[in-house]
Amino acid sequence: MSVHEKMNFETKQAIKNAFIQQVEEVGFERVTVKNLALVAEINRGTFYLHYSDKYDVMEDLQQELLKELERYVKHVQPLDAFQTLKMGQLYQPFIKVITCIKEHAPAFRMLLGEQGSPSFTQKVKMIFGSHILDRLSLIRKEAQDPEFQQYLQAFIASAILGVIQEWLDKGNENLTVEEMVALHFRLIRFLGNVVGTI
Repeated sequence: MSVHEKMNFETKQAIKNAFIQQVEEVGFERVTVKNLALVAEINRGTFYLHYSDKYDVMEDLQQELLKELERYVKHVQPLDAFQTLKMGQLYQPFIKVITCIKEHAPAFRMLLGEQGSPSFTQKVKMIFGSHILDRLSLIRKEAQDPEFQQYLQAFIASAILGVIQEWLDKGNENLTVEEMVALHFRLIRFLGNVVGTI
């Protein structure tokens, strides 16, 4: 990366960080380019070299996070995860997924919250649902039924995302990444045990 590219990258990150901060403080509607430039410690001309408006910043931030998240979610293999769990160990690919979310916690918290974007929430659900569902349909024939598949994908994605949102809303200080991963599998095991007793 050249010096110029590095400066461009750092400026864009400063704008995105300012955007997250401003949305959390005043709400998306009241975010202005003037305040973004002020918080990012740049002038408005520099802002316009990188983005056309606050909607452009929002779009870039979403794309960056979705790309990053998918990079880790695509390595999650449900069968391997359950085998690892049975051995009493934590599943490393899922640890990487949760670590990614923790590293970008302010951005995920903002985008998944009331001030965020419903389309972002849907795209995150799609990433979790489609990647995990693809692997499940190879393991269980039932998961190949198209109608069942549609609802199973919604169920898986909403369950994972619901737990993550709860963690983000609590400030994620109360649980480490490893504890968060363990909690996901505790919930799955609990549901499996409950179903087994019916």
